[in-house]
Amino acid sequence: MTKTSLILAAAALALSSPIALGQSQPIETAQKTATTLTVNVKGMVCDFCARAVTKVFGKNEAVENVHVDLDNGEIHVGLKPGASLTDDEVETLVKKSGYAMVSVERDVS
Repeated sequence: MTKTSLILAAAALALSSPIALGQSQPIETAQKTATTLTVNVKGMVCDFCARAVTKVFGKNEAVENVHVDLDNGEIHVGLKPGASLTDDEVETLVKKSGYAMVSVERDVS
């Protein structure tokens, strides 16, 4: 094909699109939700504890961010949009960190 033929073919294709013809296309507006976990843990008392927990949770592919609140004995875990962790998976990560899980609360946004 020549350069002119390619340009004409592209123009014809563009003009025949539903948008060019005044037709609307469905727009996907569904966004994947993100979940934040608040994990209550026994035994975390120092910065070393926080680093250990952050390291273990940070290696999990579902985890986007981790914040440890030593004063309240909580781990705040932000999951990637669309990702999830079961309570058993969370408990396993807490145990790998060297602590005991008390409870898990979920906030889906």
